[in-house]
Amino acid sequence: MQGVRTRYIEAGAENGGVPLILIHGYNGSCDYWMPHTLPSLSSERHVIALDLPGNGLSGKLPSHSLDAYTDFLAAFVSLLGFDKVDLLGHSMGGQLAIAAVARYPHLYRKLVLVDSAGLPELVKTQWLAPIKMLTDSSLRQVRMYPTFVKIGLRARAGREGLKIIRSSSIRRDLKQLNVPTLIVWGSRDRVVPLEHGAFMAKHIPGARLAIIRGAGHMPFYEKPQECSRLILSFLRAESDAPEPTPSESADSEL
Repeated sequence: MQGVRTRYIEAGAENGGVPLILIHGYNGSCDYWMPHTLPSLSSERHVIALDLPGNGLSGKLPSHSLDAYTDFLAAFVSLLGFDKVDLLGHSMGGQLAIAAVARYPHLYRKLVLVDSAGLPELVKTQWLAPIKMLTDSSLRQVRMYPTFVKIGLRARAGREGLKIIRSSSIRRDLKQLNVPTLIVWGSRDRVVPLEHGAFMAKHIPGARLAIIRGAGHMPFYEKPQECSRLILSFLRAESDAPEPTPSESADSEL
């Protein structure tokens, strides 16, 4: 894609329908979607998870800005021969997914944001952020430490990724999103607090916010069954998602 060697894993092609593309977060890779998310989602959907350029085993782009990533993703979808896809992004991957749908709306049918980055202006105390992150419950996934370390060591766009997270706001893109959108958030996220998800739900037309109680920044590790159930139910629905009812709002127990 765009002359960049791109690693991706694919499952559930026999399911047909609109494919689902998974976009990992900062310094991540498609390995983040194992062992739970990709197998569970591909039980119903054709799922493709990629290593973003500068991450995992993919090559590098000349630069790794938010615009460069959205252009790359559009080329990725086109080269695979898809007319339209669903998009799921976690953390910085959610930030990229929002920008991608805003810039190339004709390519995307539905959008799922999981604990998405993209609103640096809501971070009130930058110097406290690293300390708060260390208290996030997702860091207690001890059995995943070897995977986290291996993936982190492969990353080659870390500085540029941090610049995206800290400086590239998608606030103006939110009202432009014209696709059904599900926002999934861990109630105990200390990396990107729940108030960010509530802000996105308020400003994305028709978006639904679903909170996973007791989970942190990576609910697909901590509460994999609940997370996959929410995502599959949303993607399965034929009609556009309605406005959230009180039972589906930020006060609901899921």
